[in-house]
Amino acid sequence: MARVSGPLMSLDARNSFAGALVFTAWKGRNVVRQLVTPSNPQSADQATQRTMVRVAGIAQHWAQFTALVYPGETLTDKVRLRDSAPPGQAWNGYLVKSMIGVASTTYDAASAAWTGLAAGEKTAWTNAAGALTPAIPGTVSAPQAGVGTTAIPAGEVYFHFVYGLYAAGLATLPGATPPAYA
Repeated sequence: MARVSGPLMSLDARNSFAGALVFTAWKGRNVVRQLVTPSNPQSADQATQRTMVRVAGIAQHWAQFTALVYPGETLTDKVRLRDSAPPGQAWNGYLVKSMIGVASTTYDAASAAWTGLAAGEKTAWTNAAGALTPAIPGTVSAPQAGVGTTAIPAGEVYFHFVYGLYAAGLATLPGATPPAYA
C-alpha cells in the first residue's frame, strides 16, 4: 500500500477516484490503493477456510473474556498466548495461527482426532464447553453453494481450541477427557 502526502493536491482525500483508486487513512496515515471489487465464492474450499476462521474466532472471544486458567497454570490462556507469541505478533493472531496451522494442517489434525473420539467422549467435551465461564458456544460451518451448513458442536470448538494451545506448546495433547479449567 503506497503512503501519500498531499493526495490529489489536498491535505486529505477519501473514497474512490475514477473507479480505479481508493484514497483512505490507515493507522493515521494517508494511503492509496487499487480499487478491488471483492467476490464471494461459496466453493467447498472457501467454505472450509471460513469455517476454520469462525471456530478460531469463537476461541479468541472465549480467551479474551474468561478468567479461568488451564489446569496446573496460574495465568489465563490469553496472557500465556500473549507472553509466548513471537515478537511483533498479537496473541489472537498467534492463537489463529496455532489453531489452523500452515496449509490448515493443525486444524485438519484436530478434526481427525475429534472424529476418532467415541460418542460419549464427544458429549463430555460438549458438556465441559457449556460449563466454562463464559460458555463456549457451538456454531455452524460456513455455507457452501448448493450444500448449506453443518452444525459444529461446542465440544468440537473447545477441542480445537485446546488443540491449538497444544500446537502453541501451552497444553498437552487433548484426548478423551477435556481439561478442567478453574
